[in-house]
Amino acid sequence: MANQLFIICPFSGMESYLQNKYGKNIFFITYSGAIVQQQDFDYMLEVKNLIYREKIKRIYIVNDTSCRFINGIIKRNKTIGFPSQKVIEELYVEYYFSDFKDQSLFNQQQKLAEFNIKNQVDEIMNSTLFKDYIQEFSIEIKGLITSKEKRLFKEI
Repeated sequence: MANQLFIICPFSGMESYLQNKYGKNIFFITYSGAIVQQQDFDYMLEVKNLIYREKIKRIYIVNDTSCRFINGIIKRNKTIGFPSQKVIEELYVEYYFSDFKDQSLFNQQQKLAEFNIKNQVDEIMNSTLFKDYIQEFSIEIKGLITSKEKRLFKEI
């Protein structure tokens, strides 16, 4: 299979978990809360170079249901103020009544991870640095919701 790149939360311990499922020929980069921060142009340029150099054909944006940012927002814990937390919190508030109210914790975790992933895919697809490049080289971008506790891999 072609090389794949997984964008994951730091300190999530997901690397070996993902390698067991997708094989050893994969690459990882980490972002706080799996938020792709377009402000860090130099870093994003290096990511683009990695994609080119390693002939990456598929990129996964990964969120695990145990993500501390997702769970902190659902459980209404005090946030630290990272930009990624703010984005996830805004998604939770925006869709609270339609998608989260009266749902189980696990359903809320999955749904918030899904909204966060879709937001990140939109950011990548609309970025001036990646949009044309991704289209020109037919790079596939997918979302992946995982749950280590439930051994779940849900591609979106």
